[in-house]
Amino acid sequence: MRKIYAFLAAALMSVSVFAAKDVVPSDAVLADYYNQGDVCVCFFVPADMNCNNIVLTGSFNGWSSTPAECVAVEAVEGYDGWYVASFEPEAEPDAEKGMQAKPIMLDVDGNFNWEYQVGAATAIRGGVQVVQGAYAGEIDMINYGADAPNVFTVDGWKQNPCTAIYHNYTVTVVSDGCGGYVVPFIVGGMNGWTFQQMQLDVEKTQEYGVPTYYFNFKAAENTPYQIVSGLMGETGELEVEPAWADDAYMQKLVDDVWARIPGEEGDNQLTHEEANIVWDLRAEDLRWARCDDTPAETVVVSVKFPTENFPAEGVEIIGGFDAWAGTAMTLAGDVYTATIEAKPSQFFKFRSAGSWNQELEVYTENDEWVKIGDNQLVFGQLWQGEEGNRTIELDFSNADTYRWTEPQGIENITLTEKAHKVVVDGVLYIVRDNKMFNVQGAQVR
Repeated sequence: MRKIYAFLAAALMSVSVFAAKDVVPSDAVLADYYNQGDVCVCFFVPADMNCNNIVLTGSFNGWSSTPAECVAVEAVEGYDGWYVASFEPEAEPDAEKGMQAKPIMLDVDGNFNWEYQVGAATAIRGGVQVVQGAYAGEIDMINYGADAPNVFTVDGWKQNPCTAIYHNYTVTVVSDGCGGYVVPFIVGGMNGWTFQQMQLDVEKTQEYGVPTYYFNFKAAENTPYQIVSGLMGETGELEVEPAWADDAYMQKLVDDVWARIPGEEGDNQLTHEEANIVWDLRAEDLRWARCDDTPAETVVVSVKFPTENFPAEGVEIIGGFDAWAGTAMTLAGDVYTATIEAKPSQFFKFRSAGSWNQELEVYTENDEWVKIGDNQLVFGQLWQGEEGNRTIELDFSNADTYRWTEPQGIENITLTEKAHKVVVDGVLYIVRDNKMFNVQGAQVR
């Protein structure tokens, strides 16, 4: 059943064609697009960020990534750039997050890709959490139901398919290691960051004499990808699943130390036209980390930290050596110390104890603050002493060069009745009816 004032929609839509996000479809206009009791989502997408079909996914369909299971989006007649979708709400919305939904732009072939989710959005009136940054949190409809449309503008996609240049890529892995039991998996922006087993190339396996795998795909330039390993047993069944773990990666020998691949920023970047990318682990400077039989050694790490804005919770050293769980450091004088067991190729960094609330940063030559340990700190590249007597001494106390990131606090915020955006320590929140919500939809104040 359409809402009783739906007749107003036809009159309003017949006036003229608008082409600006400032002209927002009214409730009367949107009433003609959903049944009473449905949740209605309406959003604006600028012309330069719209080139393919858009669908809506969310908590109402289990965050399905199958286009057929998503809600189709249709253009709002008479309002260029505006789109609308409606769905039947959950019987019992999540107690913390309410009902959730977000637009996804399909690729040129009509396939679903999480890379093309909304990356930044602004609420027009109630109902939608504001999202900011390269990675969008859910667009949460908190405490809003079917009594009013949820209206917002898409300020950016996580990755904009309309501006991307696509090429065909082939990644080949000549997998000489672990007695041939390693099976490579590829994961990245081209497959929604799901582990996908690479295919055995029978001809090249015969030619090279070792198992050789390949993966063909079409992707935009600069699409990040990573290669990780699974492990087959003697029966040919997969015994060790691929995982985000230090020992799942390939390693490269750099300055006599085995370091994880990928390196800088954690991603391999696809930048070549019609590229054929080959990782040949028969080379002396490449190997599978799973094949690393280097024993862990005892390492004493001693560090001086900047005192300004120091984490109130204390400091942890964290990395592959403790499965990224975090190991407390103890204070003696002005030096923090931890004794751990680590392999030379493992990464590590420092954070506030118990959380990522604060991390250590360094001021670079490019006049930028960069987090310490983003694929920069490796045990074997820093430790001193002979085997069995490894030490690392670091001095980050110079406040002009090193600092702690600002804590994620929400103090000294004045809340008003009107819904509006609030930025606290670089984090974007939305405030409505004296309540503050974070981008995940949880009420924080």
